[in-house]
Amino acid sequence: MKKTILGILPVLIILSNTVDAAMVGGHSGAYLRPPVGAAALAMGGAGSANPSYLASWWNPSLLANLREKRLSAGAGIASFGRTDAFGAFEFRIPPRMGMGFAFLYRGDPFLKLYDDQENPLERAAYTTLTGKIALSYYVNRAVTAGASIGILYQRLPTMSRDGDLSYSSAAGIGSIDLAFTYRLSPVLTFSAIARDLGAGMNWEIESDYYNNTVEDKPLPSFTLGSEYKGKLLQKPLIWAADLKGYFIDGNWKKLSRPEGHLNLGWEWQYWQSFFIRAGISGFLLNGDLLNDTEEYFTNSPLSVTAGFSLDLSRYREGLRMNYGISTDKLWAGVGQQVDINLSF
Repeated sequence: MKKTILGILPVLIILSNTVDAAMVGGHSGAYLRPPVGAAALAMGGAGSANPSYLASWWNPSLLANLREKRLSAGAGIASFGRTDAFGAFEFRIPPRMGMGFAFLYRGDPFLKLYDDQENPLERAAYTTLTGKIALSYYVNRAVTAGASIGILYQRLPTMSRDGDLSYSSAAGIGSIDLAFTYRLSPVLTFSAIARDLGAGMNWEIESDYYNNTVEDKPLPSFTLGSEYKGKLLQKPLIWAADLKGYFIDGNWKKLSRPEGHLNLGWEWQYWQSFFIRAGISGFLLNGDLLNDTEEYFTNSPLSVTAGFSLDLSRYREGLRMNYGISTDKLWAGVGQQVDINLSF
């Protein structure tokens, strides 16, 4: 009974604070919210409690638990032309620390633009680059803590004159992620992670008419993650969940329309060398769930995800490949990611 109450409490807290809630997708930093890594994508974005790789991105507190060096690299493509490329290098610093570096490119290198007369312009590109430098500390067998510093960059076309494109760019250094992981038992793990604290970028708007600087601050997020290791047909089954909330803006002021997102994922290790993954992403928790049920179910689409992990140790010891696929929330297409990770 006590565990049930603890599991329901975060949901009730979010609902009690979201009477006037709505989607935050239009806010700054929305490009950072889709999952990074094929495993996380395949499991519905529930990658915070105990990610098998890319801990530098998802949960820096786990780096101190590493026993080997870990190298990861991957790429992906989503509907409407968005392209991803990502990677990480993670290692342990004896006796009680771990460190990692992660990067993400996310953008569209082949934008098709038109002027106000619908004449095609030269091809353009939207580019974002994100880096994280993470450090972790092993407190005891049950608790680890970690933090990372983020580096953000964006560039996109903003104006055109006589067919010549102008670009605007934004950059910021110093956003902070804080993470804590608590291993309650060998089969149950919890995590608490605050992401993008203090994130900020200054847009340099350049055109033929004026130059200007605009401050842009992505929304911080707060995530409670859990992972349970059970069995299905006597084979290991991992059930992961992420509950992510947006409560404050980049200036530490309470949002007038806060909200939460629940992501669920499963990994069935029926075969030792081949894991099956599935998930549900984007279950929106807001005030409409209590006050306007019809509106809530009309405007709260979910993403369905799936994927697999394949052991490639016969080619190189410690090598695995991961694949993930996800429907678009608008059901206008699918997103896919594939990556490899090497432990050595």
